[in-house]
Amino acid sequence: MAAVVAATALKGRGARNARVLRGILSGATANKASQNRSRTLQSHSSPECKEEPEPLSPELEYIPRKRGKNPMRAVGLAWYSLYTRTWLGYLFYRQQLRRARNRYPKGHSKAQPRLFNGVKVLPIPVLSDNYSYLVIDTQARLAVAVDPSDPRAVQASIEKEGVTLVAILCTHKHWDHSGGNRDLSRWHQDCRVYGSPQDSIPYLTHPLCHQDVVSVGRLQIQALATPGHTQGHLVYLLDGEPYKGPSCLFSGDLLFLSGCGRTFEGTAETMLSSLDTVLGLGDDTLLWPGHEYAEENLGFAGIVEPENLARERKMQWVQRQRMERKSTCPSTLGEERSYNPFLRTHCLTLQEALAPGPGLTGDAGYYSRAQLLEELRRLKDLHKSPKAKDQQQPSTQKESLPPPEANAEAINFLDSLSYLSGSLEVLEQHSHEFIKFLVLPMDRKISLLKQDDQLTMTRTVKEGEEVKTEVTNFPCKALAGFVSEAANLLLLRVMAWRQTVPNNARFLALDTEGKLCYSSYQALGFQKMQVGHQQAEVFIVEQTVHSNEGIPMSCQYYLFSDGHLAKRIQVGSPGFCIVTKMPILREEDETEPRPVFEKKPFLWEEDVELYSRFLDRKEELRLSHSSYLRHHPEARALVSDFLLFLLLRQPADVVTFAAEYFGPFAVRCPPTPTLRSSHRPSPFRSLVPERSYSRGPRPASGEG
Repeated sequence: MAAVVAATALKGRGARNARVLRGILSGATANKASQNRSRTLQSHSSPECKEEPEPLSPELEYIPRKRGKNPMRAVGLAWYSLYTRTWLGYLFYRQQLRRARNRYPKGHSKAQPRLFNGVKVLPIPVLSDNYSYLVIDTQARLAVAVDPSDPRAVQASIEKEGVTLVAILCTHKHWDHSGGNRDLSRWHQDCRVYGSPQDSIPYLTHPLCHQDVVSVGRLQIQALATPGHTQGHLVYLLDGEPYKGPSCLFSGDLLFLSGCGRTFEGTAETMLSSLDTVLGLGDDTLLWPGHEYAEENLGFAGIVEPENLARERKMQWVQRQRMERKSTCPSTLGEERSYNPFLRTHCLTLQEALAPGPGLTGDAGYYSRAQLLEELRRLKDLHKSPKAKDQQQPSTQKESLPPPEANAEAINFLDSLSYLSGSLEVLEQHSHEFIKFLVLPMDRKISLLKQDDQLTMTRTVKEGEEVKTEVTNFPCKALAGFVSEAANLLLLRVMAWRQTVPNNARFLALDTEGKLCYSSYQALGFQKMQVGHQQAEVFIVEQTVHSNEGIPMSCQYYLFSDGHLAKRIQVGSPGFCIVTKMPILREEDETEPRPVFEKKPFLWEEDVELYSRFLDRKEELRLSHSSYLRHHPEARALVSDFLLFLLLRQPADVVTFAAEYFGPFAVRCPPTPTLRSSHRPSPFRSLVPERSYSRGPRPASGEG
């Protein structure tokens, strides 16, 4: 099909194009991979020797053009060769450029420039997801452009900054990185175009080799050869030493945030060597990639390394940025080491997740680093392609995942709440959430009901006029450590009282789709918060629901000292809820140090005084006690309530607990709140000894 359509497109272009096409297609069918790796691709047809190309023919509608995706998504060697060696690639680039300008008149993202002691790095969003860069020496007013894909956008930035363009640095030959060379070199007569001579970069004037240095004012930029994506791919390292700032790496299509480029003209070994070259730079080096792929790449990284906390934190930050259409660059090479799977081929966790098993590759059944990189790239391509996802699941999901279970830390934390059930069993719960969007309002209701040995969830979602209802049953024995939305508020209040969060505890919860998954809590510390005209200190707890199918969802809860909810933020969402009036807070108890006394053995038989007072008069006292309780039935109820309360609370210090309980009943002390430690009676107050032990009435003073 590709041969027929391509031949139609080149019809009437002359015998030379026909010969080129026949050579491309014959090479593709005879030996696709080996010929592409062993030969250097021929240069582009020079635009100076040709007339302006005709508009695209209707027959070329077969070329994939998915908005928001990289236009270089390969569909085979024949298409890639047509893109890089003929005018078809340039025509395709021009069409992508027109569409992107219409769709994103101000760019696909909001640029966030960085300024370092007189050196400014300005990202320029171009096409649907590309980045060009303007590196400026603010003192000399000189600028260098990196990968100027859209000459109009780059020129607008040059005029806005009021600088002179003196050099263009091209990482590789693809039109989405070099398409602006012609216009910018015409508009700026003294501008030099740098790049690799192996990569047939259009309008190249100054070829560069590995470790060559380009000097512009205080800018010292070193070229590093990193083949793999193309044979002559270069990355550019801006040395931070001259301006006393961080070094900057402009990586083109070699390295992205949590990803790497496809290997079009090389092997996995070649790409691995290029990535190792970059890893040899310092961890503080800023990474400025050629594309905005952060959210997609981090989603894939979550599949191969689902328990990587650094990736989860970065994903939450990226989502907040993209919600506001802000750029996610730069990151640092130190950050990339922690979550980029293509830079972690040495990690045992990736080997265990992706290795084929014993007996297939070596004695241990592990991949080599190059094999692991190749497998990661294959899985990443499947992750991007919807058709491939439907046909084949990634090998990381070889077996159906077992149902999630709460870990021991979560169970122990719930057990520590002795006055509650250890499993926080849900008998019945109803929650209702609605968002009043003008275009498509959303209404979601979830009901939980315990029936016999099952928990039944009824979930109803209404989006616009469409209503979906589903019913799911969970066995109660599999819900140990389950925390529903209502129980979550109770747990948060307990954490605020204690001002601690259980470390490494993994609870069970429901995600937004009603699926059972893990939930964890993290303390973010204390913060001053303005509520009305008052300022109060709040304790911040972040809850993360780790969905098995989607990305984690995190909510931050700002809690007063007594557990009142002051503010709630869903990470990545522009909306939040906040209290507008200061509540009446429960005063905290002042803890007093517990006195320590040595325990001594107590023998009734050896204590003569006790023996004479009680044991000799045992029957007399029993009758007296029975008579007293008949005349004072409230005493039995008072003691019974105390014992019940004692068993519910189970205090470590029974004496102090009894003093706090009976203190308000003392005649000498006025009634005070039982939780006010500053007024509570001391259990060790001096008592006036009784002068008489007769059964007659006590003195009128009421002492004791």
